[in-house]
Amino acid sequence: MRKIFVMSCILALILVSVGCGGEQAERDSSPAEISMMLALYSNEVPSDLLRLALEEKTGTSLTLNWIPDPIYSDKLRSALTTGTLPMVIQVKVVDLQKPAVVGAIRSGMFWEIGPYLNEYPNIHQFMNPMIMDSGAYYGKYYGLYWELPMSRQGIQFRKDWLVKLGLQEPKSLDELYQVLKAFTIHDPDGNGKHDTYGLIDRNDLVYGAFKNIATYFGAPNHWGWVNGRLTPDFMTIEYRNAMKFMKRLYEEGIINPDFTITSKTQQEDRFASGEAGMMISNLLVLSSNNRVKKQDPHAEVDILNRIKGPLGERTWGGTGLGGLYLFPKTSVKTETELRQILQFFDQLLSEEVNNLITYGIEGRHYVRTEDGAAKVTPDTRDLRKQEVEAYNTAFRTSDIRYLTQGSMGELQKKIYRLIEDNRQIVVHDPTSGLLSPTRAERGEALSRIITEATYDFILGVMNEEGYERALEEWRANGGDRIIEEINQAYQEKMK
Repeated sequence: MRKIFVMSCILALILVSVGCGGEQAERDSSPAEISMMLALYSNEVPSDLLRLALEEKTGTSLTLNWIPDPIYSDKLRSALTTGTLPMVIQVKVVDLQKPAVVGAIRSGMFWEIGPYLNEYPNIHQFMNPMIMDSGAYYGKYYGLYWELPMSRQGIQFRKDWLVKLGLQEPKSLDELYQVLKAFTIHDPDGNGKHDTYGLIDRNDLVYGAFKNIATYFGAPNHWGWVNGRLTPDFMTIEYRNAMKFMKRLYEEGIINPDFTITSKTQQEDRFASGEAGMMISNLLVLSSNNRVKKQDPHAEVDILNRIKGPLGERTWGGTGLGGLYLFPKTSVKTETELRQILQFFDQLLSEEVNNLITYGIEGRHYVRTEDGAAKVTPDTRDLRKQEVEAYNTAFRTSDIRYLTQGSMGELQKKIYRLIEDNRQIVVHDPTSGLLSPTRAERGEALSRIITEATYDFILGVMNEEGYERALEEWRANGGDRIIEEINQAYQEKMK
């Protein structure tokens, strides 16, 4: 009986052990749960089709909170303030120096990931040190970047209007003005009404028309050298000349008068509807061309990237840094969870997953050509836009392609050609990656002073004396200290 009892106890222990081991194995093999906050650049949230495919290929369970781009920065700031953060947050390049973000970094809110990166072969292989350094804080890496071309800036315009009015593509600032004026006053759509603008713009001094125009006039990219010191662009005469040019467009009715309250989506919708003949923003024209053609099959949208100003042909650009993915410690509580997230980003750079987020699902969003390239047909283009492009924008971290695109149209080839050509004329920001404690603390409020003054000058609410007073207000409230800190940081970097 004693032997039977002992054997029964051993058997019970074995069963318990197997049961616990099975539960542990099940936990270890269960998908890693990852929540993310992502910017959405389209009107509609994408379907779950690609999310499900991503989950299957990466062994994850993804919760994606898509926030419309026009309100993304505000939502990000609010989330940082309240501490209600998912496991991954996207921080766009325009927000990387904002006080809320820098303050959160300094407070220790996010994981420092530099020590872990060499463990992930794809991240290690494709990581660009220059771009990583541009997104570093205090010499440390807190985020994974997503890569952008050096410059995608350029002009989209109605080529059919240009031809109808007997005009040539503008090559200088004066020719640009003449084309914009003609699009406004010479009835390019032929409806007999005075209902078109030369330029449709939006409430964005960086990615809208203004920064492009300022660069044409010779203004530096955020900061430039004036009398041997790094100086903000808005303190230069070239910036002021750009304001005067925009003011002239506004006073003559060449630009939509509500541009200061027009969103990017509204701008693109109104351009597609034929309300204006030009957008000075970027070279990504395929969507615009397709939407315009739906309104008018005879319409044609084209692009250009070179406008000659006082300093020659110039465009503004960056370091290739589109922004960072940061990992809050309040949501990512253990190293194990952090490693699972980094593993997911490493898998995004594998051939299978890169093809998925770049082109979509084979047979639905693209087909293979005889030579093995991906072909996106007109029949699948709209479907790809609805189901793939948001994921392509959010998850193509490095600008790599295992699968080339075949049978590209002439317009798409031109986009790639002009983006590459921009490398020859791009103006860089010499302060990229430099930190100023005062800018981190007061930068947002100080930026509002300049933004409001720029708009007020263009709208005729403020004259040059008023603009000078705005500059003095900026300098007195911390601006001079920012200039000193930026110059000091540059000198230390050079050492």
